[in-house]
Amino acid sequence: MSLAQTEVPAAAPREPVRGTGRRIATSAALIMLGDVASGLAGFAREQTIAALFGVSAGASIFAAASRVPTMVYDLLIGGAMTSALVPVFSEYAARDERAAAQGSSRPPELPALVGAVAGLALALLIPLVTIMVVFARPLMAVLGVGFEPAVQERGILLVRIALPSVVLLGTSAVLMGVLYALHRVTLPAFSAAVYNLGIIACALALSHWLGVTSLVIGVLVGAAAQVALQLPGLRGVPLRLAIDLRHPGVRRILRLYAPVAAGLLVSAAVVTLDTRLASQTGTGSLAAMRYATTLVQFPLGLVATALSFATLPVLSRYGRSGAREAGFRRTLAMGLKAALLLITPAAVGLIVLRGPVVRLVFEHGSFGEQGVQLTSLALLFYAPQLPFVAVDQLLIAAFYAVQNTRLPVLVGVAGAGIYAAVALGTVGSLGMPGLVLANTVQNSAHAVILMLLLWHASGSRWREGLWGAAARIAVAGGAMALVLVALQAAWPAPAGVLLLALYLVLAGAAGGSAYVLVLLLLRSQELAYVRELLVERLRRARRGRPVEAIA
Repeated sequence: MSLAQTEVPAAAPREPVRGTGRRIATSAALIMLGDVASGLAGFAREQTIAALFGVSAGASIFAAASRVPTMVYDLLIGGAMTSALVPVFSEYAARDERAAAQGSSRPPELPALVGAVAGLALALLIPLVTIMVVFARPLMAVLGVGFEPAVQERGILLVRIALPSVVLLGTSAVLMGVLYALHRVTLPAFSAAVYNLGIIACALALSHWLGVTSLVIGVLVGAAAQVALQLPGLRGVPLRLAIDLRHPGVRRILRLYAPVAAGLLVSAAVVTLDTRLASQTGTGSLAAMRYATTLVQFPLGLVATALSFATLPVLSRYGRSGAREAGFRRTLAMGLKAALLLITPAAVGLIVLRGPVVRLVFEHGSFGEQGVQLTSLALLFYAPQLPFVAVDQLLIAAFYAVQNTRLPVLVGVAGAGIYAAVALGTVGSLGMPGLVLANTVQNSAHAVILMLLLWHASGSRWREGLWGAAARIAVAGGAMALVLVALQAAWPAPAGVLLLALYLVLAGAAGGSAYVLVLLLLRSQELAYVRELLVERLRRARRGRPVEAIA
């Protein structure tokens, strides 16, 4: 969950498209729907892994081995999508739209750029993956220093099988970037769900014979399914692979991404340190941290990631033009308020109800009481960072939208130093929870520093009532926490899946009601805005009319 992350003159900015707010709302709704599907599939994936392998050494070695392709993907492709691909692709898509509207006969520019980026990505990824497959043994020796030799040998095999997925995931990321730039968000929104389903299917079908090896085969199948899912979305975009380093769009993407790559190298070092230390704190630590991270990432994907991906193309089209500074500022503030409003009750619920949540989601099959205790402990330390990470993702998107990738990277380097200091200072006394605490401090500090930098650069103009909204949301979150604590004291969580599910539904309803009630008493404009938007959307849906601009 680490978020470690030259300004280039932008082309002449175009006027914002009509109904940019409607476009954000529609895109965010589709992405949220996709993230719900992905989150549910992610829960099912982790439930499947937990039921089959619990917090065993096999589950932990899979967690360690799967971090190798993830680090390679993040370094070479994943970080480029929001920092460079979507902003530059969006600019080229805007040019093509403008040319088409003016009746120009020139061919569109976006397909040539996408083909050049995809060709370059494949030319880098295929040789690198081949080299890493050969050197998988020293990689696992670094990551899994705390594992027994036999477990490390299994990890080497898992790394070698999983690494080719990086090529498929890289291809998928390029396709996703162009589809987001074209506002064709439906297929990429569901790509993560397809990836998770591939892992589930292979685990269920093959684990009896192959053990944890079935999981990395699922990684390959899921990555291939991602590519296959998104290809139909490229209708009307004639792609031809090429390696053209002289293409101005490719050169701009490389310039924008260079500082991000430097920051991700630091993030990779943090992940390596985190994995190495976690492998020394117990055989179940990495597995428990993975399960807790899944619970935290669900609301993040549903709220923050959806808002940032939906907002980034619109912010990119506003650009850095002073004439549209108010629109940029208003769009960003709207996203920040919505993120805080929606993510805070999730954070409170996961902190207070962590035990019942972990039992309901994971306590099946091989996942027993030890797994519940370890995962609940990790969740207690992970969940408080949720509001900070939600804000952080939108702030990073804002910096990327104005094609300033340098500041988030510098802040990411500072965050890595914070992580190392806290982790090394607490792992000896706290064990695994010290590593989770270090991650939470790192991500929260990243958000605070970015906020202060934006405030310093723009003065008070960009805030648009953000501090008042944050204060009201914090008070409402505190009231929700009190209600949930009192409820647990008066009515302990029952046993049994159905009773536990009913308990969590009722507890969530009680806590959520308290949250909304306090916001109403405080006359929260943010709550009124969300309510009005939902009412308007339902009214217009019944009439068959589109929702008007909200930005």
